[in-house]
Amino acid sequence: MLHAQGSHYNVIIVGSGLQGLVAAKTYLSLAPDTSLLILDSNRTIGGVWATENIYPGLKTNNQVGTFEFTDFDIQEVCRGKVAKGQHIRGEVVHEYLVKYAEKHGLMKRMRLGCKVTTAEHLPGREGGWRLTVIATDGDTRIPKVAEGDLKGKEDAKILTASKLMVATGLTSTPMPISLPGASYFTPPLLTFHDFRRSGTQILDDPNIQHVVVYGGAKSAYDTVHAFASRAKKVTWIIRGSGHGPVYMAPSHIQAGPMKLWLEPLVTTRLLTLFSPCIWGESDGFGSMRRWLHGTKFGRMIVKAFWKKLGGDVVTQTGLKTKGAEVKKLLPKEEAMWYATGLSVLNYGEDIHRYLMDGTVTVVRRDIDRLKGRKFIFTNGEETADVDAAICSTGWRWDSGIDFLPKSEHADLGIPSVHYTKAQKKTWEVLEKRADKEILERFPMLADGPGIDEDDRVIPKPEDDDSDNAAADPAKQTREEHTPWRLFRGMAPPTSPQKDLVFLGMMLSLQTVLRSEMAALWAYAYLNHRLQPQLQLSDSPQPKPKASEKTSLDQPSGMMQGWLYDTALFNRFGRWRYPMGYGARFPDFVFDGLPYFDMMLQDLGLKNWRKGRSWFAELFSGPYLAGDYRGMVDEWRRLHGKRK
Repeated sequence: MLHAQGSHYNVIIVGSGLQGLVAAKTYLSLAPDTSLLILDSNRTIGGVWATENIYPGLKTNNQVGTFEFTDFDIQEVCRGKVAKGQHIRGEVVHEYLVKYAEKHGLMKRMRLGCKVTTAEHLPGREGGWRLTVIATDGDTRIPKVAEGDLKGKEDAKILTASKLMVATGLTSTPMPISLPGASYFTPPLLTFHDFRRSGTQILDDPNIQHVVVYGGAKSAYDTVHAFASRAKKVTWIIRGSGHGPVYMAPSHIQAGPMKLWLEPLVTTRLLTLFSPCIWGESDGFGSMRRWLHGTKFGRMIVKAFWKKLGGDVVTQTGLKTKGAEVKKLLPKEEAMWYATGLSVLNYGEDIHRYLMDGTVTVVRRDIDRLKGRKFIFTNGEETADVDAAICSTGWRWDSGIDFLPKSEHADLGIPSVHYTKAQKKTWEVLEKRADKEILERFPMLADGPGIDEDDRVIPKPEDDDSDNAAADPAKQTREEHTPWRLFRGMAPPTSPQKDLVFLGMMLSLQTVLRSEMAALWAYAYLNHRLQPQLQLSDSPQPKPKASEKTSLDQPSGMMQGWLYDTALFNRFGRWRYPMGYGARFPDFVFDGLPYFDMMLQDLGLKNWRKGRSWFAELFSGPYLAGDYRGMVDEWRRLHGKRK
């Protein structure tokens, strides 16, 4: 039974994916009497791994051993369904998350089929949130709304919460299809999200024999493989002026006589030193990092490391030796600049064989328009008639919830088009200063690829009578949103109430471990028990007082210090990973381990967990789930002592 009074809860978590579940479990383990509710628009739990989102062939990029909670062994829980050396099937991940939720009593706190449309910040020193919820599946356990401002919205309901945790992630809402002539394209034209929901039906349709897949990300690889392995003809279009295809590596790479498992390399302390990182000195090896990235000879070693890594991936996947068609999948830039765009081939077969036998044709050109059943390119060439098209062109990276009042968007740090002139000026000054410091500390970042001008643009459909107006750029406005600007990638940079966190608004390869640490960090933050230790800037910065009134319109000197840390954290991504999503939100790979170090230090916990010596840290192998087992109990004991 929930201990909520009416429709009010102490904590509401939006999202029942991996991050939302571990956030709920962590919060309740530390405060078991909390009235806590989990809302999700899906019919089943799991987020990306919800039953309705599992498309044919979906597997984790991770292999068994790097995708599990620290206290919940996936091989034990899903006995006989997973084994070492295997990528985990989507159905098994869903089962694993369901059993995790059942073990920790989360199912009774769940309300599925419920979409949060607005979140209004309540006035006053205590803060809190008023949520408008649409019960898409008719969940009657949420009381209906009688407020006059919701007239005509019979399915709208109101909930209030003292604290709000948004754990919807970055792959919930697809980017609108913005191709000229899309509204007049006669075959099915789908987003990757549509494919996730109806993939089996499309794949089994005998009338669909020629498919266009548009995009160069891992999801495009998955879609191409799904159709090609069903003997469907695929034209794979990758925008010529865009970022191009991502790096796709085998799960193990050959390094001389040794065959190394790729995933654990990114949490091996020694190798993380070669990644320039603004929070890197949280690992305790600041002197070594400053030599590697601050001296000419050190940077030569760093460049050689990344060139070798990218070269090995290209060589061992045969991108240059398997023929002209496969060669079209060569990434545009060196591996250093790609973040999570360095992905894994997890298909159980060589996907390139479909390119070599003619099943898949790769076209790296820009699209001019769609017409009838054809794609027309800017050079005048066109495809043959198409039976269906899947646009794997990314996800909306804003919050997905309409936060009110809009005047607080800058204070919350969410992507927005509603900044005031004063707020824009504040961030302009902070980011200009942050850029200068980043490039002074990491000179090689100045030589990185340029940033796509559309990286912050989200097409906004205009009202129109046509069925597919959202797909026609002539009927769209294009709005440039601000990036995510969150302290540590999670908390609003100027919020004295500490009543809101965003979890999962970043990409990294260590998703499960990061989610567990973020859940504990979020609990400490929301309950005013967090004392951030690391200051990202090299120069002393004043920190805001807990009682200080915060507003970006009139930033004080002390608040500027807090904001500057946020500016450094977020601008670093723009310079470090221009071929990834760093200009929009945190997106990193080899920087994950020092990010864990930073979170643990904020919590007052030890981050060196391989032993007491620097030698053990550097040479004792990768950090895995077992190294962080018991974090919550450690923090509980520490907090008890401090009391």
